[in-house]
Amino acid sequence: MILVNATFEGSTKTCRIVFPLTAIVGQEEMKLDLLLNVIDSKIGGVMIMRDRSTGKSTTILALADLLSEIKVVADDPVNSDQNDPNFMSERVRQQLRKNIPLQVVSKKVTMVDLPLGATEDRVCGSINIEKTLSQKV
Repeated sequence: MILVNATFEGSTKTCRIVFPLTAIVGQEEMKLDLLLNVIDSKIGGVMIMRDRSTGKSTTILALADLLSEIKVVADDPVNSDQNDPNFMSERVRQQLRKNIPLQVVSKKVTMVDLPLGATEDRVCGSINIEKTLSQKV
């Protein structure tokens, strides 16, 4: 992976230099999957499982660097969309029901790097059996 943190002379800021997406050769299926996910966010994400050193992180960082900032509800851990109830956390929905104004901020799209061995139930969640059985219907 080619990532460089550079500090410019006379500045205390560092910037991340990202390998450009157009320079990545091969991995056409992975790039197509990522681009389709960018076009239609209802796909819900892409899980990439490839061998080591095949450019997974480099490709994702390159794509994320091209994306424009998104408008999300401030201080919301799931980056709720203020206009789409399908993409809101329960906390944000409750604020809307109570007519509490939402503070909206712009932020870069984040990349989530999952640990090796992450399973679907750990990523997407699962049913709390104990809570389900204890609730009265």
